[in-house]
Amino acid sequence: MTNKRRNYKKNLVPIAKFLTLQRKQSNPLILEAKRLAKVKMIINQSLDSQISEHVEVASLNKNTLTLVTDSPVWATRVRYMQNQILSQLRKFTFTKYIHKIYIKVRPMDFYENRNQKRENTLSLSKGSAKKMLQEIDSVKDPALKAALLRLTKHAK
Repeated sequence: MTNKRRNYKKNLVPIAKFLTLQRKQSNPLILEAKRLAKVKMIINQSLDSQISEHVEVASLNKNTLTLVTDSPVWATRVRYMQNQILSQLRKFTFTKYIHKIYIKVRPMDFYENRNQKRENTLSLSKGSAKKMLQEIDSVKDPALKAALLRLTKHAK
């Protein structure tokens, strides 16, 4: 092993240790993540456990807290509990200045299944395809006829 490579391995720092070091770039990120985790914990205590599973803390800027839910139904429920959440947050010194809560919806299944093939895709049976082929001759429009022929090729 070359001397340069040996020195390189000596200087490697595990990521967990690197993130906890008092560095200008990483320390504010860690402090913000810890602060958001504390806010999430407070919100979980003030919400029903069923609702809190569908709520995430997105950001905390000045006097505004932004929450994200995974459906409009949960967003509505959280809106009804907004005053309860605010009163719970005001009990703590680092969150007593929060006066507004924005609630946004980000459907999880939209992002997860975006590139996946839908499981319940429609299919055409072989019997239906045969009946379509019998009726295709009576279709006068050539574009429609071609489209129907393509459709019958997908019969299962």
